[in-house]
Amino acid sequence: MVPPETTPELAVHGVVLLGTDTVYAVHMPTFTAPYDFQAVLRVTLDTDTYRTARKRYGTSALFTLSPRTLLLKDLEPGASFPADLYFGRLGREGELLGEVRVGIEERLYVGHPTEPTIEPTPLRYVLFGREQLYLAHVFTRPPDFDQVLTAQLAGEWLTSAGEQTVRTVTIPGRPDDLTGRLHPGEQVSTEGTELQVLAEVYLETTDLAGEA
Repeated sequence: MVPPETTPELAVHGVVLLGTDTVYAVHMPTFTAPYDFQAVLRVTLDTDTYRTARKRYGTSALFTLSPRTLLLKDLEPGASFPADLYFGRLGREGELLGEVRVGIEERLYVGHPTEPTIEPTPLRYVLFGREQLYLAHVFTRPPDFDQVLTAQLAGEWLTSAGEQTVRTVTIPGRPDDLTGRLHPGEQVSTEGTELQVLAEVYLETTDLAGEA
């Protein structure tokens, strides 16, 4: 029996896994507490299952984790948590690959919903990575969308022995909704840098349609 303060939907929560040599975990947010936050983490895994599958299926294949429990306060460097690893989207078409223990090495980004405003919200992404670059759409308020893409930039921005590994970029002249989102094959200019979008790893709208 599920306790009154917890629902089955909140008891199972998700994370997108990215990368091969350096592995990242991107929290799949909702607008329902306690999962109404966005996070990008650099992590380690205790088995080779994920890396073997990643090398087989490629950079843009979708892998997700279903942790036992996952709250923002748990996402501190040095912490770890058990999770089920899926090829594909957990809870839908995903194929269970086994259990892994995820160790958190670094919190790269944490974001929260914004208050409603009459001003239009700019289209923003968290840009991060080392061997490969990724873009994670910054969520703001419902209705919204969750999106993760692979990308590359013209010019070097990861310099000084990897000191700068994450930043937020604004895509000018684009609405912050599904119609304005970035698409594979696009090249856009942001803050003086040419950004090439390579592939879409993940796109979700249902989880961010609104408050439960």
